Amino acid sequence: MKWIGVFFLCITAAIAQAQVSFTASATRDGIALNERLRVEFKMDVDGDNFLPPNFNGFQVVSGPVTSVQQRYVNGVGSFAKSYTYILAPQSTGSKTIGQATMNYKGQEYRTSPFSVQITKAIEEPRETAGDEPVREIADQNIHLVAEVSNASPYLNEAIRVTYKLYVSNNAGINGWTETNSPKYADFWSENIDNRDQQVRVGTYQGKQYRYLVLREAILYPQKTGKLTIEPLELDVNVQVPSGRTDFFGRSFMTTEKLRVTAGGRAINVKDLPQEGRPASFTGAVGQFDFAVNLTKPQLEAGESLTASVVAKGTGNLQLMQLPKLEVPNRLETYEPERVDNTNTTYNGIRGSIQDNYTIVPQYGGTYTLPSVEFSYFDPAARTYKTITSGESQIEVTGDAFMPQTSGTNVLEADETFAFIKTTTDLESADADRFFDTLLYWCTLGGLFLLIPIFLLVRKRQEVVASDVQGRKIKTANKLSKKYLSEARKNMGNSDTFYESLERALHNFLKSKLRITTSEMSKQRVDELLQQRYVQQQVRLEFLGLLATAERARYAPSTATDMQQDYEKASRVINQLDKQLN
Repeated sequence: MKWIGVFFLCITAAIAQAQVSFTASATRDGIALNERLRVEFKMDVDGDNFLPPNFNGFQVVSGPVTSVQQRYVNGVGSFAKSYTYILAPQSTGSKTIGQATMNYKGQEYRTSPFSVQITKAIEEPRETAGDEPVREIADQNIHLVAEVSNASPYLNEAIRVTYKLYVSNNAGINGWTETNSPKYADFWSENIDNRDQQVRVGTYQGKQYRYLVLREAILYPQKTGKLTIEPLELDVNVQVPSGRTDFFGRSFMTTEKLRVTAGGRAINVKDLPQEGRPASFTGAVGQFDFAVNLTKPQLEAGESLTASVVAKGTGNLQLMQLPKLEVPNRLETYEPERVDNTNTTYNGIRGSIQDNYTIVPQYGGTYTLPSVEFSYFDPAARTYKTITSGESQIEVTGDAFMPQTSGTNVLEADETFAFIKTTTDLESADADRFFDTLLYWCTLGGLFLLIPIFLLVRKRQEVVASDVQGRKIKTANKLSKKYLSEARKNMGNSDTFYESLERALHNFLKSKLRITTSEMSKQRVDELLQQRYVQQQVRLEFLGLLATAERARYAPSTATDMQQDYEKASRVINQLDKQLN
């Protein structure tokens, strides 16, 4: 009876242990990047040494919050203990909540891991149970806004995007961290320096707020159609009322971490009009002045001057091309040097760009630089405008250019008969000639006969050159013989011998089976040899050689082993060569 009682006690303990429940659950299996996740670890026993997972990919906003419930109904008791965390995701993608552990009566229990899908931030985040006060503060008193100066610009027209953080007088902020920076795909962008920005007072949706400009950027769209500016996201330390007051009735404040987003902005980019587009238009968009300037219009021959093609104003200065300066051929001209004197303002890129041409006249005279035409599109006026520089004159003092007349002797006055030859260079009338002789015609006929031979050889070379696979096979076959020969020479050195032997085997396979190095697995080689109906004994010996060569790199081998493996490799390669042909 005593042993029967012990047996029943063990069975009862085992059943009680098997009934222990330790689970992990989340409010949702998918959330946005600017939402929060409530994770609860729950047990039905009073476990000890609770250890949460490391929450990779999340930031713990609050927790753990411990809850213990114990109740009795009709004499039957129940127990529940839970640990709750509020998590903020740090990036998009599939994230895994790992296993939590706890101990109960000397036994360790673990929860099952589960996955949560994190998507991009949304404009209206859903509330998370246990996070209602912070979310209510965000909805009513804190706003991160992206303001765009023009949501429907022309191609290459500047727009300004400004990110403002609005905070009502009922809340406060104690620092923030940027978790996701906006990306300007399909835009050329330049940030505006706003390090000296101060807190200002303004209105948002008809209400008064304090706001701070976090960042500003000038964007030039590079594509037409609908483009998207991805949102800016922040983790903000929000100061909210705790619900408790002091003796004078003033609320105590508590700090909670909140993720806010400005939301994405859609920009509809219009193409530049085709009607009225000048031939001299090279992509300039904005408001500009244009001129061609000379450093000195008068100079000596051999001196240099600089001709500057200058465009200044506000627009896409760093993206456009200046028109070319046409210079007369008699003026030596060097490639232009680009000079950029621009800066980023609230209205776009402002300043000037210029191409400086260095010109060196070699002869005296008057030279004319033709007029240069510059066209741009003015988005404010919605029309193309053209500016003409006008002609420029260059006066060069010095000897004028004297053209030489081809085919005519130019003589000085005191050398009137200098061109008459005083010696002769005559040939004998009886000298042997090669033209119109038998040797001449035989040579000419032989050259014509060589033409078809040359064409045949050329065609053969093209066929060989186009046969890439055939050349690879020949190369691999040559390498196989080369490395097998090297293996014989290195028979005294185990590492070098088996390395050469393995290369020989691999290159032989490449030449016969037409496979690449990436396919050189034993299983794949065995399948290909079976498909080619290679005898089983030869196939197994070849695979054995591959295994021996690989194993011998890490184990010592004697000279006898190397001699036997070399002879075996020569014999197996010959047998495979006969069976694979």
